[in-house]
Amino acid sequence: MKRAQTFHLSEAGERGFAYAQAVSDCAHVYVAGTLSIDDAFAPVAPGDMRGQLENIYARIQRTLEGHGIGFSSVLKETVFVTDMDAFIAANDVRVRTYGAHVPACTVVEVKRLAFAPCLAEIELVASLTHAGD
Repeated sequence: MKRAQTFHLSEAGERGFAYAQAVSDCAHVYVAGTLSIDDAFAPVAPGDMRGQLENIYARIQRTLEGHGIGFSSVLKETVFVTDMDAFIAANDVRVRTYGAHVPACTVVEVKRLAFAPCLAEIELVASLTHAGD
């Protein structure tokens, strides 16, 4: 049986928080909650839901591409937001990211995230064996 493989966008920072950006097995990649940060863990686009979603999806795209897949392979997405109204107003970023593909999705409003300037955090599960639609 093949061991799970870890993937890092910023290994030193991620190890400092005891996590990997993603872990994969033979069939799936599990992407950790991704915030709007840069590779030095500094918040990107504080106070701007649309800017944060764009940054988050760009970081997730790097993760998926690192596994040879794209957003059409995403099976399940969970979005945590600190302001549901701001998320709904910026949801076109998410719609544009997925295009015709529609993964299962849950959006949950929370009080705050690990980094206070962050307004959204997205985690997902993608298939390594199915390229989507």
